[in-house]
Amino acid sequence: MLKPNKICSYSLGYMGQGAAYNFMSTYFIVFMTDCAGMNSALSASIMSIALLTEVVSGMAIGNISDNCTSAMGKRRPFILFACLTLPPIIMLLFMPIEAGGNLKFIYYLIFSILFRISFSSYEIPGNAFGAEIASGYDERTLLRTVSRIFGILGNTAAYIFPLLMLDAVKSPSNSWRISAAVIAFICFSTWLATFFFTKPYSICGKKALPAQSGGSASSDSKFTEKSDRPAGKNGLLKNILSNYFQLSKLRPMRILIIYKAAFSCAIALFNIGTVYYMRYCAGLSNTYISGVYFITSAVFLTTTPLVNKMALKLGKANQQKIFLGSAALTGLSIFFFFPESIAATFVYIAIFAAAQNSFWQLSTPIFYDIVEVDEFVNGKKREGDIMSMVSVLGTLSTSVIVQIFGVLLNFSGYDPAETVQPETVVTFLELAYVLAPSLCFLTGAAALAKFSLNKKTFASLSAAVKKKNAGEDFSEYAEDIDKILK
Repeated sequence: MLKPNKICSYSLGYMGQGAAYNFMSTYFIVFMTDCAGMNSALSASIMSIALLTEVVSGMAIGNISDNCTSAMGKRRPFILFACLTLPPIIMLLFMPIEAGGNLKFIYYLIFSILFRISFSSYEIPGNAFGAEIASGYDERTLLRTVSRIFGILGNTAAYIFPLLMLDAVKSPSNSWRISAAVIAFICFSTWLATFFFTKPYSICGKKALPAQSGGSASSDSKFTEKSDRPAGKNGLLKNILSNYFQLSKLRPMRILIIYKAAFSCAIALFNIGTVYYMRYCAGLSNTYISGVYFITSAVFLTTTPLVNKMALKLGKANQQKIFLGSAALTGLSIFFFFPESIAATFVYIAIFAAAQNSFWQLSTPIFYDIVEVDEFVNGKKREGDIMSMVSVLGTLSTSVIVQIFGVLLNFSGYDPAETVQPETVVTFLELAYVLAPSLCFLTGAAALAKFSLNKKTFASLSAAVKKKNAGEDFSEYAEDIDKILK
């Protein structure tokens, strides 16, 4: 059974993860355009290039952590690395500098890349760690629910504090420095606590298993493979791509790829677009925008128990379909029928926040369940590769949508020096902030309609894996397994 104190020890790190992720994804382009003096297209290019770097680093980190044989465990060395590197990086990244255009571009590009490498060093091993320490269908939901609560606290700090600083501190440069320092402290303190309190033992109190090739199944399994991880950079890349190819052949994984990509695009547009939309479409000041984020965080907190309850009763995928479908229909209704209503916009934000919260709460445990699918089909347990593939999908989607947003915002005529923007800017923000995310939600919900991995079929799959590994007949579970795989 999962121990409450250990669950909290593991989940605490999500406060830092949420703070770092949302601070960067929400405010980097705002900081670049309104404080650092770069146009939105160049700012988006910096962010997109850095995100593509995260794709490469994430692929490597997931695979390496699966095969790590450190005395600290497979995942904890990466947590320590992120703890020591990301805080100074984020402070240097949000520091306005006096330099020529090319030097300024290079400076922010370098530190954006370093941020992404450091962040993925926590995110991927940390998420993979959760799949190891919680093996049951409902246990994974519980672990993620608690993690999500801590993550919301980090989100709230990242959303609200910078806006309050912009109004409270006369110098915009100093306000960003202070905000970055606060976020850096949150990351350092929570990740360090997670590192020290989560020893190389599982939350259930059992010693962590040694790494196998590609996270292979237990050593007594007839399907276990002897470690054959290729040496060298080329071998590592070949191994990673081979693992990704095998995983992508799994029908549940292909469905989740569409689901992940669609939702990542929606969240990216929401994070990037909120400040711009609220300023220039809704006409709100920074203080009032912070109130919007407070409402968002309140929705996060109040819906977390509901999401957990619905997931336990209806299944994780079914719960996701309900929330995503509701957000999609709300957004489309507001865009076509109530485009100028501030009240309707706030309804959209609240329902979007509920859908976003359910995604962050349940998407990871949904992907956790692919571990057993992979073990059944391929005889391997590759938590790190699965979570790195998930991260790569989300990062690639975000990179593309960020670049498109930045280029189109600049093309529409955005000028940070103007308090009133041209109508072309307003129209673009309405399309990017309301219509596009709604269509993404609809796509994600449609994909999940074909997903058949639920509590009942997962139980059959787990039982079949045990019998298969023991060399026993598992035909009694064939019907449920066919539902999952075909």
